[in-house]
Amino acid sequence: MQSSTTSAQLHIRRRQLISQIEDLDQIRRGSITEQFVESVRQDGTKARRGPYTLYSFKDKGGRTISRRLTDPAQIAHYRSQIEAFRQFQQCTAELLALGEALCDRALQEPDTEKKTPSTHSKTKAKKRSKL
Repeated sequence: MQSSTTSAQLHIRRRQLISQIEDLDQIRRGSITEQFVESVRQDGTKARRGPYTLYSFKDKGGRTISRRLTDPAQIAHYRSQIEAFRQFQQCTAELLALGEALCDRALQEPDTEKKTPSTHSKTKAKKRSKL
């Protein structure tokens, strides 16, 4: 974040990012790649078949799951969902950076004082008066 950015500007950008995230309806993890399969014919020559469209993602256990996609409309739909997920990741990364910048600002700005008085000093005063 730039040092000349005010806290109000950071809050405005934060609201914009949250709005962008709200607008992302269908998101999907993973990627789409083209797969080629090589095989050896009976006469010993190699044959390359494909490309086959492959959708891959990691499950909760960290294993890679892959599915072949055949319908061009489905492939386009998956691509748009994956792109939406990448936008989601960019927004959340920027949101995290904004949150950290706002935390730093809160520590630096003198007008952000504690609203409740310290109880520590009152306790010491009571102990002194009892002595």
